[in-house]
Amino acid sequence: MKKGLIIVTDRCMGCHTCFTACKEKNQVAPGVAWNHLERVEHEKAGFVDYFRVSCMHCEDPACMKVCPVKAIHKGPNGEVLVDQSKCIGCHMCEQACPYHAPKFSDPAKQSYFGDKKSLSTLGPRPENVRTAGKAEHCTLCAHRTAKGLLPACAAACPAGAIVYVDYDNPTPETADLIKRSQAINEAAGTNPKVRFVSSHTDFRKLTVKA
Repeated sequence: MKKGLIIVTDRCMGCHTCFTACKEKNQVAPGVAWNHLERVEHEKAGFVDYFRVSCMHCEDPACMKVCPVKAIHKGPNGEVLVDQSKCIGCHMCEQACPYHAPKFSDPAKQSYFGDKKSLSTLGPRPENVRTAGKAEHCTLCAHRTAKGLLPACAAACPAGAIVYVDYDNPTPETADLIKRSQAINEAAGTNPKVRFVSSHTDFRKLTVKA
């Protein structure tokens, strides 16, 4: 299993800080979201569950099985990653993924600054160089965790609602979260490493898109 995220929805405020941090730290192109917030309303309880969704970094990823050029692989912590040098942009991964996690940016929309040369010349950071039109999605910030840092969303969350966990070597705190956690669309059978803890929502029956 190795590492993943547990989203504690009882703590989430719906502030979208995770989304903003991801967009900035990963320099995600316009029109593309590697993560976003969803909500489930519990009218009788008077409670709204907000929660972050993204690529679920499955232990048995459907995308990897269908990729015709073997562009999808696992990183050192079990992250599901895309080798864009191999990707042919066929969208088969997107079609196979039960969460529709793979994204494809528009080659014509790669900058928020348009043709303003003084800004566009800055370019992406080296770790964020990607090819437009090829598959991409949340990487669990592999470039950050390799340096001992948290994924950007977990580091930025002001409520501590996003917890980076080591499934193979849990701490007492994360062991309890892991025990109580649920996967979205459990019936898909891909064994996600991004899971959820909630006092109100049964995530196993949700079919939310990443």
